[in-house]
Amino acid sequence: MKDTVVSQANPQPYHRPSQVAIGQAPIGIDIGGTKINAAVVKTNPQTGEDELLSMMNSPTPEDSETFLNTLVDMIQRLHAEHQVSGVGISTAGVVDSIHGRILGSTGNMPALKNLCNLKELLEAKIGLPVHMENDANAAAYGEWRTGAAKGAQNMFAITLGTGVGMGIVFNGQMYRGSHFYAGEGGHIAIGHKRERKCTCGRWDCWEAYASGTGLQTTAELIVEAAPETAQQEFKSKYCENGVVTTYAVIAAWKNDNHIGVQIMDEWHNHIAVGLSSLINVMDPDMIVVGGGLAQFVDFNLLLERTRERSMSHAFKLVPAALGNHAGIVGAAYLAIESQPEPLT
Repeated sequence: MKDTVVSQANPQPYHRPSQVAIGQAPIGIDIGGTKINAAVVKTNPQTGEDELLSMMNSPTPEDSETFLNTLVDMIQRLHAEHQVSGVGISTAGVVDSIHGRILGSTGNMPALKNLCNLKELLEAKIGLPVHMENDANAAAYGEWRTGAAKGAQNMFAITLGTGVGMGIVFNGQMYRGSHFYAGEGGHIAIGHKRERKCTCGRWDCWEAYASGTGLQTTAELIVEAAPETAQQEFKSKYCENGVVTTYAVIAAWKNDNHIGVQIMDEWHNHIAVGLSSLINVMDPDMIVVGGGLAQFVDFNLLLERTRERSMSHAFKLVPAALGNHAGIVGAAYLAIESQPEPLT
């Protein structure tokens, strides 16, 4: 989630999707709470497809100095192996992509709290232009650029994991909103009875239902409400020490257990409620679903439930294609597109 901050307005788009030259090779970096992944992203002139070269990773340091030095070291090692044109960085939090500043970091990355000017610090050390982007935005842009949504005009991508992330591309442009808050789809309200508190501090957000945490909460409630015989059977077969987990739910669902099927059916309903609300506002031609939990989504069922609530049925609902590399690819493309046009 992007923390609440006061920020400058984002007045207009500034990158040039049509100007990316085939063969340009930026570095893409995806900063996560536990791991930093980096690679050189190069487009094959014959196929037009992207290749990730010299993929590397490192644990995410907790202190700012080590964090900065780790990034510099990774970039320098990649730069030594390849002729690169810039660096794109995907990170959680509110990111002012125009000025390259982190306006609000997340709690699981304490090092970023003292590195709001990360772009400026990196450029001074590596001598390459750096572009900063919110991680959900970068992942969505990667899927639009070269993944499952390639060719779409208006799309959004959601990631289902511990939370619910979202990024939007409209009319061929990354959409960030007036103050860089656009894409917080996980925090639209899908209830009003204050039944589930969200990590953002509010109640009944979509994330509190559609995320992995939300799925586990749904499972606990359904198991608790089940007849005692069915409850005992579910726990004895699928739950270690009687603890209901998402792993237990998935195992029960795959085995066609009645409670497991009921839980997953309700989870698909929760996802569909949020998707249909977003579709009714934005009218996209493509929705991409990714994240760790996407592998457990029944896309035919989800499409059916989403269409039941959507005004438009003229959209495609597809699984993400780039997996964990979407943020790297999206950040790399944005790094090139945000650079000034060459003089002619």
